Amino acid sequence: MPVVTGSVDIQAPREKVFDFIAAPEKATAFVPGLSRISHVGPAKPEVGRTWEFEFDWFGVVVAGQSRCLRSERPNAYVFETTSGAKSTWSYRFDDQGKGTKVTLSVDFEEPANLLARFAAQGALMKMNEDRGREALTNLKALLE
Repeated sequence: MPVVTGSVDIQAPREKVFDFIAAPEKATAFVPGLSRISHVGPAKPEVGRTWEFEFDWFGVVVAGQSRCLRSERPNAYVFETTSGAKSTWSYRFDDQGKGTKVTLSVDFEEPANLLARFAAQGALMKMNEDRGREALTNLKALLE
């Protein structure tokens, strides 16, 4: 599976950054292409929590379910998309001066119809890397 990774320094405490990331309904504010989060439950960010999503992946709309795999406030938050396009999103939060270094790693399966649309895996990978950077930049802007 391809992997996109990146990090950003945010001038906010780890707890604040973790709490924002661990609220799936807030992801539409910073993840490009993510248009809907619904049916989040239970309310507390814990292992086993689930939600539904809808994501526009460069013109291919993917809908599915997500499930929290790891929730260790304020150090790490990991979830997977279990249907639609399968992926695992891993966030790590480290002290960085008076703020937080957020590291994001996304392992994902590329839908065959998306690969066919762009004709080159390298081009699609570059586009996914750009989206990852944009998500981290948006997160920084929202939390500082």
